[in-house]
Amino acid sequence: MKPNRWHWKQIAIISVLIALLLGSNLVAYHLGSSRPVGEAPSEGAYPEKGVPPDGDHFSEAMEQFVQVLEKISRDYLEPVTLDRLLEGAIEGTLKVLDDPQTCYYDSSRLEDFMIETTGLFSGVGVRLAEIGDQTWVLALFPGSPAERAGLNAGDRLISVDGTAISGESLQRAADLIRGPPGTPVKVAVERPGVTGPLEITIQREEVKVETVFSRVKEPGIGYIQITGFERSTGASFIRQLEALEETDGLGKGLILDLRNNAGGLLEEALQIAGELVPEGEITRLVDRRGEVLDIHHSYSSGKPYPLVVLINEESASASEVIAGALQDHRAALLVGETTYGKATVQNLEDLAGGGALKLTVAKYLTPSGYDLHGQGLKPDYPLKLPEAFKHYDTFFPGVLERGDWGLEVELLQQMLKELNIKPVTPSGYFDSDTAEALADFQRDCGLEADGILDSLTALRLRQAMEQLLAENDPQLELARNLLVNPAHSFSKGGEAAAWNLYRN
Repeated sequence: MKPNRWHWKQIAIISVLIALLLGSNLVAYHLGSSRPVGEAPSEGAYPEKGVPPDGDHFSEAMEQFVQVLEKISRDYLEPVTLDRLLEGAIEGTLKVLDDPQTCYYDSSRLEDFMIETTGLFSGVGVRLAEIGDQTWVLALFPGSPAERAGLNAGDRLISVDGTAISGESLQRAADLIRGPPGTPVKVAVERPGVTGPLEITIQREEVKVETVFSRVKEPGIGYIQITGFERSTGASFIRQLEALEETDGLGKGLILDLRNNAGGLLEEALQIAGELVPEGEITRLVDRRGEVLDIHHSYSSGKPYPLVVLINEESASASEVIAGALQDHRAALLVGETTYGKATVQNLEDLAGGGALKLTVAKYLTPSGYDLHGQGLKPDYPLKLPEAFKHYDTFFPGVLERGDWGLEVELLQQMLKELNIKPVTPSGYFDSDTAEALADFQRDCGLEADGILDSLTALRLRQAMEQLLAENDPQLELARNLLVNPAHSFSKGGEAAAWNLYRN
């Protein structure tokens, strides 16, 4: 058997989609529209709004389009509804733009999208991943109904209220799981190490997705992680920052973790930037002609303690607003990897029939005028995490054994290498060395040491990697070393220099 050559990066992206549908983090932020979803646009934010391009030519094109619709509706071999034709026409038009941030929402998807802007939803609080034709429980929201009912990360979803899930889309799974608060939903799952399916009944609730997490890393150093920018993210950040300042003083500094933060509502990011960025510009918005639509400012005096910001290739949009402003004002050091490079602004417009169009209308620049779109922000101290740390949480490959090959095998080998089980070369081929190293790992975990990767062994590997990263996060430790060694300047550092600082 050869494993499915599904790239784990694709798996991670798909797993995020279900979190969005269940009300997690928003991946784009918005200027104002007919719906109150974000920052209101400044006067003149929509140049040429309502003016058809090329006058007569536009009318002729529309007449031709209507003729095509009428012809298909009347004469095509198979019946097709006008609604489906219109939806396909809209999607085809948007595809020409080659802009993943511009998209059409029908009425059902629009409801999901509006949930995202609040961080509130009625459901069970679970994040799912689609791998092949199977759906897996990737993570549970802390304190969620799913967690309290006993659902586990690593469970494979079999059915929801008797409806089989295998082969169904994540959207379908989300639709079945969600429902009015106070109503039950019965899920059947397959759990690694347990014989037969488990049936778990979960009571749906109104779930609030928390996006800000803070702790004292060590005396004098605080740590705040922001996973997304939703309604109340700014207020939650300020409240937790003030608590750290009062209880610990942050004498050595603060670490702000924006890794894997895909963005969200601009107004929430601006509220946070207004606390951290010294007085001056935070960001400016420009239209397609390069004209400035708006400039957002900070009126803060900044913070009296050092600040280090953690970023990676999944840090995008609103995260980049904050990181870019802090970097330009030399108010923080950026540590990690070059960010995603998403600097466009979307507007949500209601359409006839209950749908909506999310359209890119502007982009933002950093205070220095840097256009990071498609390029991203470069860290002051670049330090890449090994691939195994980036993708271990989406490692659901099925059975792997000697003779198999592919990307899943390569990730397995990378994980075994990081866990320092035995010397393993990440070749992508499941050889005898890989089998021996895996058998040693199984033996250490009290499993049958057969050198074959099954679902239970994969679960134990994910758990071991999660623990290893929690105990030894190279980027976080580099940030900590920069704070305890204040002699380090804001000059750019190379990868080797960053690793030396990390190890010191």
